[in-house]
Amino acid sequence: MARENKYLFPRKLLVILWLISLSSIPIGITPSMGQVTFRPPKAQAPKKSIGGASRDASTCGADMSATIQASVTPLLPKTNIGLTVAERPTIFVYVPQTNAKTALFALQDERGKQSYQRILHLSKKPGVIEIKLPSSVSALKIGQNYQWSLVMICTEELEPDSPWVSGWIRRVESHRNFNNQPTVQLASKLANMGIWYDSLATLAELKRTQPNNPTITTSWQELLRSVDLSALAEVPLTN
Repeated sequence: MARENKYLFPRKLLVILWLISLSSIPIGITPSMGQVTFRPPKAQAPKKSIGGASRDASTCGADMSATIQASVTPLLPKTNIGLTVAERPTIFVYVPQTNAKTALFALQDERGKQSYQRILHLSKKPGVIEIKLPSSVSALKIGQNYQWSLVMICTEELEPDSPWVSGWIRRVESHRNFNNQPTVQLASKLANMGIWYDSLATLAELKRTQPNNPTITTSWQELLRSVDLSALAEVPLTN
């Protein structure tokens, strides 16, 4: 009996230590849950659309040595179109350091009918700006394409060679009830479904509220790298 107890105690100890180690792991968390990788849908930008960007920001007197990337760049997949389930999605654009103080943002439907237009005030520092469509804008219609554009105002008025970018949005119907509370898990689900604008917006909101959270920072970088925007993965949000 003494010999049996001699070997039984270490076994019990191993079991206890194993249970303690499990208790330190958050329930329901797996290593892959924080990963945010975009899975491209089959959606393509309309064939009649023009290119997504113009000449670089040196047209506005940018300090090229101080910028990570010279061109105004839409945060979009290579297809230049992104899906959304939101009635009024948020658009993200990288703006390099430039002398331009303002830019013109416009939104129109596929037929060219303008839905929204406003002047944006730009930060003096390079970074990613986010453009939120206000409640006064009519909700995007499900299944329809919309084109947005951002034109840098280098002088007092628009010029033919002003730097600009454009991109497309298609609103799709959501067949899932997503939790409105932004989480990395929500961003991951949206990215996996190919819902670009909403996945990016979810992570952007998390970055604003938790700027020092390494998981959120890594998730933002992973999402941008998954669509070949590695050069902008560590660029800050400027508004």
